[in-house]
Amino acid sequence: MKRRLVIGLGTLGAVLLVGWGVASVDRCGDWINKPVALTHLARGQGNLQVGAAKVELSPRFPTTVGGYGPVRNTVDRSLSPLFARALVLDVGGQRLGLVLLDVLLVPPQLRDAIGKGQPFPTWVLATHTHSGPSGFDPRLASELAALGSYSPGDLEVLSAAGREALTQAIAAVKPARLEVGEALTEGVSVPRSGPEVDRRLSRLRFDGAAGPVAQVLIISAHPALVPKRPEGLHPDWPGLLAARFERDGGPVTLVLQGAGGNASVDRKLLPTPEAAAERLETLARGVVTVGQPDGLDGAWTEVHVSLPRPDARRVVPGPFTAAAENALCDDAEDFLVVHGLKLGEVRLVLVPLEPSFPAGKVLEEQADATRLVSLADGYAGYVETVEAARAGQGEARRQYFPPELLTRLAEGAKLAGQALK
Repeated sequence: MKRRLVIGLGTLGAVLLVGWGVASVDRCGDWINKPVALTHLARGQGNLQVGAAKVELSPRFPTTVGGYGPVRNTVDRSLSPLFARALVLDVGGQRLGLVLLDVLLVPPQLRDAIGKGQPFPTWVLATHTHSGPSGFDPRLASELAALGSYSPGDLEVLSAAGREALTQAIAAVKPARLEVGEALTEGVSVPRSGPEVDRRLSRLRFDGAAGPVAQVLIISAHPALVPKRPEGLHPDWPGLLAARFERDGGPVTLVLQGAGGNASVDRKLLPTPEAAAERLETLARGVVTVGQPDGLDGAWTEVHVSLPRPDARRVVPGPFTAAAENALCDDAEDFLVVHGLKLGEVRLVLVPLEPSFPAGKVLEEQADATRLVSLADGYAGYVETVEAARAGQGEARRQYFPPELLTRLAEGAKLAGQALK
């Protein structure tokens, strides 16, 4: 019996060793550093028109909760409704669509499933809830780290809701006026690494003749207040905050993440999603907004930035680095998309990553932007400053591309910003 056990363990060890060896054979090769490229530019000047809508998500139950690595809870309900929200902007006949989903991140497949075939550019963003749907990202690294086994049906649920929200928003387009303002979220965000976080709360209000139509709130803080193993899906504080504004016919509210890679909600002061949403509602309603001219200048851009070869040395232990990089190379696009958006005095730069506040400041400065928005039109992990990544500081342990990632991003942000002028 002991001999059989020894033989069995030896065989298993040999299989694992061979498997590890095969997985560690370099399949990435060299990645070409192509120049940043402007792939889309639209300009409009004139009166602003806006349409907005939301469609409730209907996940396929039972499902696992997406947001963390194994072990994940399997649930059969949502504790609070999750939505796809859409905003259509029309400036002088030029249109742009924004679709926001109550999900952790936006894989390229979801971005393309919603945006393909639309009559105008459509950008897809995530609220970054860590207690949302799972199974919609076919990339192996995402399946293992956060979202569980991929199913085309789970992807279709989200893409169908996003497309329907956009369709309804198009039908609801009407003249509107933009007002913008900013305040500080004191007592909300705290750094989980580094000395400081982005405490700005930016508010864009779109008001029609009969009252508010939509609004965009930009806040930097991880939506991770729901317990790691909840009894059901939950949109966390961004979804609850939006719902507080939308009750009784209020404006469709898109709560976007800023440079929140190193930012958490202060759990000592705001231990629950409900408490955070209540506090942020009070702060947002207190933001003094200033109206933009009726003859609005608008522009939006798309820039492609080539990615460097993945570098997993800060993410996984040394013996597993090659295997992790192979998994990333097998699934990753070799480029990412940076967007620029101008509406009157508002200038946003949107990226498909989670920048720390210091990295976000670099991108804002390069784009000459008033604010950065993260988790837009893809997902390529975290990004730190070059210095922090080289030293292994801040959020560098979550960045699976080399330190020079920010340098390439900054080139893309600069081009996106220049094209808006």
